[in-house]
Amino acid sequence: MKMDTLSSIMEYLRPMYVTEGTGGVDDTPDFEATAIPADKYADNPNISKYATIGDLIKGHGEAVKLVGAKGVILPGENAEQAEVDKFYNTLGRPEKSEGYKYEPLKDLHADLKITPEVEANFSKFAHKHGLSQKQAAGIRGEYFGMLSQGLTKKDEADQKTKHEAETALRTEWGAEYNTNLKRTQNLIDKLGGEGAKEAFGDLGNNPVVLKTLATIASKFSEDSFTLGTTHAESTASEAQRKINEIQSNPEHMYHKTGPGHAEAMAEMKRLFEIVHPNTETT
Repeated sequence: MKMDTLSSIMEYLRPMYVTEGTGGVDDTPDFEATAIPADKYADNPNISKYATIGDLIKGHGEAVKLVGAKGVILPGENAEQAEVDKFYNTLGRPEKSEGYKYEPLKDLHADLKITPEVEANFSKFAHKHGLSQKQAAGIRGEYFGMLSQGLTKKDEADQKTKHEAETALRTEWGAEYNTNLKRTQNLIDKLGGEGAKEAFGDLGNNPVVLKTLATIASKFSEDSFTLGTTHAESTASEAQRKINEIQSNPEHMYHKTGPGHAEAMAEMKRLFEIVHPNTETT
């Protein structure tokens, strides 16, 4: 509420309280309890909403507190864009989006890159929504900090998944784990090249893929990974090689008791059936 409005009311009410000829103030009426003349200020809701002079004075004081030292007035719903811009700029928004200044963010995830284009787009967003310099800098830090935390949690989840998958495969493959893993990697390197390595990514995170590739790799000659022989010949040759490898390795679970021994026995039986398809094994 403007001071000249309050002054006009006081001037209007002055004759009610000033004693003619003496200049003195009549102390009989209760000044603050005096009703505001509704007919005179009916077209001004900022005044007519108050019933008494006391209410008006109190309301005016509260309004001054809300407006603040700068005299900022909240734009109306249908205010022109120029008025809205002036309001935001008065509250601390730069004139243009390029006016925002940011401090470098520290300890962000290595994969989170804040490029000049990203920074510019964020500044445009902040300016569009009327953010002050302080608000924009605060939201920027919080936003990119949350993205960084999300990437860190993803890394932790991936590591956990990889560890669980590796543990499961080591249990299933036993002493053959390193051999199968190397065979699978060689298959991808020699038949797929760098493009295939990038496409498959970290094989340890997906035991199903790794087991499938290990099965495929077992069908090829490990030295050449070519199909120069028939499928049956290649399979039998590879099976015999694995039999020889198991028989010469005293640490293989085939020669021991305990977890993995039954699986090793079954694997040896399967290999013998490939090498000697017409011979019954027990």
